[in-house]
Amino acid sequence: MAEKVEPAKVLGHGPIRLIAVAGWMGDHHLFDPMLSFIDNERFTVALLDARGYGSRQNRAGPFTIEQIAEDMLACADGLGWDRFHVLGHSMAGMSAQRILVDAPERLLSAILVAPVPASGARIDQDRWNLLVTATTDAGARKQLIDANTGRVQADGWLSALCETSIAGTRPDVLQAYMLSWTGRGFEDEIHDVAVPVHVVIGRLDPGASETRLRESIGVWFGNVRFSVLDDCGHYPMWEAPEQFHRALVAGPLGGAA
Repeated sequence: MAEKVEPAKVLGHGPIRLIAVAGWMGDHHLFDPMLSFIDNERFTVALLDARGYGSRQNRAGPFTIEQIAEDMLACADGLGWDRFHVLGHSMAGMSAQRILVDAPERLLSAILVAPVPASGARIDQDRWNLLVTATTDAGARKQLIDANTGRVQADGWLSALCETSIAGTRPDVLQAYMLSWTGRGFEDEIHDVAVPVHVVIGRLDPGASETRLRESIGVWFGNVRFSVLDDCGHYPMWEAPEQFHRALVAGPLGGAA
């Protein structure tokens, strides 16, 4: 019997169905600032935590990109959703691409927010060291968030996001996931995917740059649109929630269920 996977929270009761998963640095609370903008009559949004995060902090692994993808599908099954939209942020964006390969018939669209591409992230030793340190050291994590948001945010804003990140994650799980999203990718498995793909990125994000993603995701998938948000970086749902929401509903997510 398949393991039951329950979302941390479900909002709305509309016909447009979305499963959303936050990235490496946090649980479903990373979406909190944008939730008030959701039209509950149009959308049903299931916020799912990756294993080891948030509402699933005590759930055993594996802590991999592939398992996040499997859990997204299992969550949809539990909700009785045959087809749905998926939103994957950062490392969960790589998981959404995994579903585009493994089960495209289940998806109405895939929204990839500041995504790690299907090829996996390629980072140098200095970046690797900062990421590892940030899994256990609050100061390093705050420094990482500052770098990922263009070094334009106030100290209090950075502290709030850092505290949310720490509350929703575990160091050992962070380190395990890091090995997965920086490991061998699967871009060579992407063939003739017709599902609409919407890539949403912040102009200040040093890792998920428009040029890099157009040269990867923009080439691999046949039906791709890009939305580039000014004045924000790696966490657009936290940095510019209203602007982020407008970008979402302007894409395939805003169409008919």
